Amino acid sequence: YDDCTKSVVAAVTAGEKRIKIKTEFPELNVSGDVYRVGTTLELVRHIATALARDGKRVKICVQRSMGQGVFQALPLSLSGVSKLLGMMDWEEDVVDAINPNGAIGADVPEPEDNVFLLVQPQNIVGYALLPYIEEMEAVVGDRPMIMLNPKLDDIQSAGNVMSIRGRAERMESVARWRECYHFRLLYRKPYFHPIYGALRFAYYENEWEVYKRTGRGEGDVPDPEKYRLIATHDVEPTPDILTKAIWG
Repeated sequence: YDDCTKSVVAAVTAGEKRIKIKTEFPELNVSGDVYRVGTTLELVRHIATALARDGKRVKICVQRSMGQGVFQALPLSLSGVSKLLGMMDWEEDVVDAINPNGAIGADVPEPEDNVFLLVQPQNIVGYALLPYIEEMEAVVGDRPMIMLNPKLDDIQSAGNVMSIRGRAERMESVARWRECYHFRLLYRKPYFHPIYGALRFAYYENEWEVYKRTGRGEGDVPDPEKYRLIATHDVEPTPDILTKAIWG
C-alpha cells in the first residue's frame, strides 16, 4: 500500500495528468481465486487519503452497470464496490476532501474535484468502457486521472463491438497513460504457482527491478521465503529478459 501510494503522490506532484497503476499480488489479481475486494478498497483508502492530505479533493469513481434492461451488467470484481465505498469510514482530517460516490462518464466531474481515482475500469462482453473514459477526460481537462488496475483489452462478442477496426486507436489511447507503479509476481502462465520472482517499478525511483524468489516459505523446514534483487532496467524488461534473469 505505502509503496504504491508514494508513487502515485510523486506522479501527481510531478504534474502527470493520466496515470495508471498495475499491482497484482494475489489478493489484487482479479484473475485468481484469492482475489479480495477488501484489499482493493484498502489500497483505494491509502491512495485517496494521501492525496487528500496533500491538499487535493479526490473523487473515487467506479463504472456504472453497462448495457440495457436485462442485459445490464458489471464485471464480477466490481459488483457491490460502489456500495462498499459508500459505507467506508474515513479519517476525520480527510473526510470532507474525499467523495467516494463517483462514476465513470462525462457527467461526473465537478468544478471542485481535483483528482479522479478510477477503480479497476474494465470492458465487458458486448460493451466497451473506453469511450466513457475518453468522454470523461474531455470534461476533466488537465486535472489528474488515475486508473487502478485497468483491464481495457478488447473482448470479442457477437455484437462485434470491439472489432479489429479501431483497435490501434484504442490501444494507443490506453498506452498514453503513464504507468506510475507496477508490481506483479512472476510464474509460468496460465498457472499462478509456483512463484519464481517479482517485477517492480516505482515512479519515485524510476527503475524496473527484477526479484528472484528463494526459500520454500512453507512447511516445518526452516527455509524462509525471500525475494532477492537480481537486476534493474531503464525500461520494462521483455518476457525473454525476465526468463533469462530468473532461470539463467
